[in-house]
Amino acid sequence: MESEIYAYFALIGTDLSPEEVTEKVGIKPSKTWKIGDLIHSKATIRKKYNGWRVDSQLSKSDDLESHLKSVMEQLQPGWLSLVELCKHCKAEIACVIYYRSGSVPAIHFDKYIVEKVDQLNAEIDVDFYVLPEES
Repeated sequence: MESEIYAYFALIGTDLSPEEVTEKVGIKPSKTWKIGDLIHSKATIRKKYNGWRVDSQLSKSDDLESHLKSVMEQLQPGWLSLVELCKHCKAEIACVIYYRSGSVPAIHFDKYIVEKVDQLNAEIDVDFYVLPEES
């Protein structure tokens, strides 16, 4: 494995209702959670807020920019409602990269992505993990 890359959009908040978000925007989320849910099936730590998330549908071998565009395309059908919701909860675009070897993946946000993130009043979170090479 050289790199694994993915991206997602998330709405987060204590007053957020994932069901209401789905109803208002008309988009099926990739994942939802509620306060008190386990953060992972093998964990004992619980979620402290409610959430609604849409993941990129691309292969983890695709570049970050393609993942971000995939997420934005999925959000388009409910865009106006989503922009309105984002005024009242925390919105985040998350970019995750696991790197082992080979060419370093590019982290680039073109004008289209920057404008869309601004319209959503969202933050951008980039997690870049450098892992040891497999032996």
